[in-house]
Amino acid sequence: MMTSDPSEVATFRPFAPPQSAPWHRRAGHQARAAPRANDRPPPHRSPASCRPRLFLCWEDFVRNITRVLIATAALGGTLAAATGAGLAASHPDLKWTAIFDSTGPAGAYGTSQKNALELAAADIDAGKIESGGQKISIDIQDSATSPAQVINIMQSAFGNGTSLIVGPTLSSEAFKADPLAVKANVPVMGVSNTANGITEMGPCVFRNSLSEAQIVPDVIEAAKKSWHVKTAAIIYGDDDQFTKADYTIFNADLPKAGVKVVDVETFHKGDVDFKAQLTKIKEAKPDVIVYGALYAEGAKLLDQARQVGLHGHEIGGNGFNSPQIIALAGKAADGVIVGAAWYAGAETNGNAAFVKNYTAKYSKSPDQFAAQAYAGAQIAAAAVKKSHPADAAGMCSALKQVGSVQTVIGPFKFASTRDADAHGFVVQIKNGTFSKFE
Repeated sequence: MMTSDPSEVATFRPFAPPQSAPWHRRAGHQARAAPRANDRPPPHRSPASCRPRLFLCWEDFVRNITRVLIATAALGGTLAAATGAGLAASHPDLKWTAIFDSTGPAGAYGTSQKNALELAAADIDAGKIESGGQKISIDIQDSATSPAQVINIMQSAFGNGTSLIVGPTLSSEAFKADPLAVKANVPVMGVSNTANGITEMGPCVFRNSLSEAQIVPDVIEAAKKSWHVKTAAIIYGDDDQFTKADYTIFNADLPKAGVKVVDVETFHKGDVDFKAQLTKIKEAKPDVIVYGALYAEGAKLLDQARQVGLHGHEIGGNGFNSPQIIALAGKAADGVIVGAAWYAGAETNGNAAFVKNYTAKYSKSPDQFAAQAYAGAQIAAAAVKKSHPADAAGMCSALKQVGSVQTVIGPFKFASTRDADAHGFVVQIKNGTFSKFE
């Protein structure tokens, strides 16, 4: 019980320690004889004025506050170290593995993808592509246009803790390798796979590339409107899923649009002479020719079409979206229209800066394959920022929940099928570049 007697309350004078007599001579104590030489010193006791009361005396105050400050500093350092270690442990680098055909027959596509993803990785590190502060490590591997190499890289990635596969470049590679990722429960983000059925392989297979089924109807409609076409011939590579998809979709959609298919010709990858097939097409007299080809064969097809006297309207499949088709075919490529997810002049969010930075770094303009790879990183980073995934399962969930994202290919979101829910463009090759088809 607290006393009301003022004599029981010690007076506290800050910064002025009281001057007290030795303990054995203070008031309230009887005088004692001076200690003899052999006497033990008395046990330490607080002076009478420092006995427990409402306030402490100066010596005890200084002593106690010093102890508190030292303990607090030590505890704070320990907590800071523990907190920092805890944050680092709970947010380790996420690992992504990109599988692109930087060499081989599809090397031009994969090189564009590799370059763009390198640029995106640097932009994530610099905070230009936001990931919520999460560090992301991207391992870009060259699969050399070999499905077997794609499989080897993918299987190695599963053992290295990767949380996302980006790629592969070709649909034919995806159909062979993606089921392995599905079995390993690692999500896949296709950034150039346009064949039907890609996302049907598993619940964590995504793509930001528009499928041919999404873009072909727009191309046919544009051709009808501008060229008034009524008949068409199709020539395609029958040994690659990428080019077979062109045939399947055009062959189905042309008749739906009222355009009659009057001839169908085929070739194989690696062929160099197409004059026999092109001569048959010339005899069929179509209003438009549709090419389902990669750029290597596509450029030869365009050049040889001129040689046999074909100078009419032409449509290219997704394989014609590379500047390499222009580099190889030259003026023979002028006039061809293509359905595209992107073109350099598109007024999409951040596109002008992307084109400028890519061109400055690699001394050439980006193409659709580069833009889709960069956009893939933007989408995946946005998913990381929103959901903070820690592993592959979390990454799959994050992609499903990412919502709408502003990218260089335009506003993007995934449909319920994990396909791209976005709009494309119809572009035309004019004077050595891709321009919006009017």
